[in-house]
Amino acid sequence: MKVLSVFLRILSTLSLLGLLAVLWLKWDTNNSQSNAFLDETSENAYAILQSEKEAQWKDISNKMTAVSDVFEANEQISPDEDNPLEQAIIALRSSEDKILRNPEYRENLESLYKEYGPESLVWDAESKQWKENPNKKLEAPAGFKDPFEDETKFPKTDIKNEDGTVTLGVSRQNRLRTVVGMLYKDRHDKFTEINKLRTMLVNRDVELREFQNFFAREQEERKKFEDQATDLIVKVKGLEEDLENEQKEAAAYKEASTTQMSVLEDQVAQLQQTQQDEQKQFEATLQQNNEDHKRELSKANAALVKEYNRGREDATTELLAKQSGGEAVDEDKKILANPFVVKTNAPPVLSQSEIIAVNQSSNISEIGAPSTISRIDSKTGMILLPLGFERGVEQGNVFTLWKDQQKAARIRVQSSQDGFLLAYILPHFGTPNKLRPGDNIHVVPDEEKL
Repeated sequence: MKVLSVFLRILSTLSLLGLLAVLWLKWDTNNSQSNAFLDETSENAYAILQSEKEAQWKDISNKMTAVSDVFEANEQISPDEDNPLEQAIIALRSSEDKILRNPEYRENLESLYKEYGPESLVWDAESKQWKENPNKKLEAPAGFKDPFEDETKFPKTDIKNEDGTVTLGVSRQNRLRTVVGMLYKDRHDKFTEINKLRTMLVNRDVELREFQNFFAREQEERKKFEDQATDLIVKVKGLEEDLENEQKEAAAYKEASTTQMSVLEDQVAQLQQTQQDEQKQFEATLQQNNEDHKRELSKANAALVKEYNRGREDATTELLAKQSGGEAVDEDKKILANPFVVKTNAPPVLSQSEIIAVNQSSNISEIGAPSTISRIDSKTGMILLPLGFERGVEQGNVFTLWKDQQKAARIRVQSSQDGFLLAYILPHFGTPNKLRPGDNIHVVPDEEKL
């Protein structure tokens, strides 16, 4: 028992020492990671600042002072001389470009202006440095907003969810590295903006100097004008006397013109009155002629309608007489004696006069009506015929189409418009696949309807 007790004590002591060793290693690793991050961030900052190029920064400082001196002096120059402010700013920009367009500076800026998200950096225990994860492609941030602001999506440490998945965290080092890169980019953008402002300043300075030269010329012209004004005063006095004489003559001319204008106005008033009287007489005559024309036209239309109805009745009587053996048929027996009612398996063969009578009918009768196929679509089973509601066709009407004395198809009207109908071909009837646009057909009403 004593041996077991000693063994357990030794085991617990070793476990405690092991735990302390693990904690110390973890603390040492975290300390090394923090120190490596701070050292690298400091080195990157000095690389972006180009702190080693003291001579170049001194040269930039001197040229900025020169720009300020030229701007404050504001000396007037002639139009053919170079603008001193523009020359000073060009020299300053040349010195700044040696730093801002340096390949090393550009490379550092592009490599640091990145969005360091989850697992974007990995810790190299051997070199004790942070390195970019080769499996992650880093992109530049979109603007200067914090891309990891929503901690529900980007926690600062890894979080194990209830479903067993893990939400990867974005460490404070990665967040700081991202925002520092944004500051580097913002500093570079500020330099670019300053250069644009300098260009605007040069343009405004050029305009100002042009205005100064213009003002100087105006001063010289003003002196000349004052000298000339003295001579003009003497001339003006002489002109005033001449003007007074001309005004007297003009007053006399105006008085004479006023008298003549009154006479002309009276004449114009008389002509206007005469024109109004003639216009009224013309309108009255025109109205009378229009009324006479309307009466004559009405009489002619009535006679024409009467003659048309008489001819139509004679034609119908003649056709009925032919079919009944040459004798006129009584009106009460026209329907029974109608030879055009379809009583066989083929449509009637109509003469030219019969076709005219059928086409003039306001409805398609039982004998049908000749027509042609405007369009037909075999894929959709739709057909277009030049018969519409002016012939009494309505939606839902069913017609049989005859071609070459054979039943070719049966159709049901889908819509009827003025001058045409659109219908779909009913299945299991005739030979609709033989119908083509332009075919002559005979349309006969069917008793089937929707």
